[in-house]
Amino acid sequence: MKTRANILQRPTLLAQSICGAYLTEEDTAVDCTCGRGHDTLFLAQRCRRVYSFDLQEEALSSAQKLLAEAGLSHKVEFICDSHARADRYVTEQPAVIMFNLGYLPGGDKALTTTAEETVRAVRAALTLLRPGGLISLTMYPGHEEGRREQEQLCRLARELPTDRFHCLLADMLNQSEMAPRVLLITRKK
Repeated sequence: MKTRANILQRPTLLAQSICGAYLTEEDTAVDCTCGRGHDTLFLAQRCRRVYSFDLQEEALSSAQKLLAEAGLSHKVEFICDSHARADRYVTEQPAVIMFNLGYLPGGDKALTTTAEETVRAVRAALTLLRPGGLISLTMYPGHEEGRREQEQLCRLARELPTDRFHCLLADMLNQSEMAPRVLLITRKK
């Protein structure tokens, strides 16, 4: 008997599980932080089109290989640019926009997403997202920039108008303050 992954132990799996409920085969999605391509692959397996962003060529190359091996490259547009400029490339209203913040796994830990850039990216994502859609942000407060990023993103979420958005923070209550958290924002109208 195959055992299932415990989505509470891996915030990225929690984010994917929730995002999957918002997707159909006809939808468009955005992976704002491509990394090694795991979220891009997850999205491509579930929808028609994916825009995948990263600033690092190493990340995009790794993700392109993963998607090619899965036979799903034709569904993905890889873009070497900041997630803060996604609105310059995305021409549809996505059902899901995912962020997995921090640094490239196995890459240079000095290269990380920043609070200012990510807040700009989320503000842009809020205007792109279709009504009923979801923004998912996996945040890593275990390093200084990740802590700043989480603080500013939570502040942004708290200030969103309640008549247009619902926001939820998934926090591991019995874990370290440095444990990853998932912030979810859904657009009501």
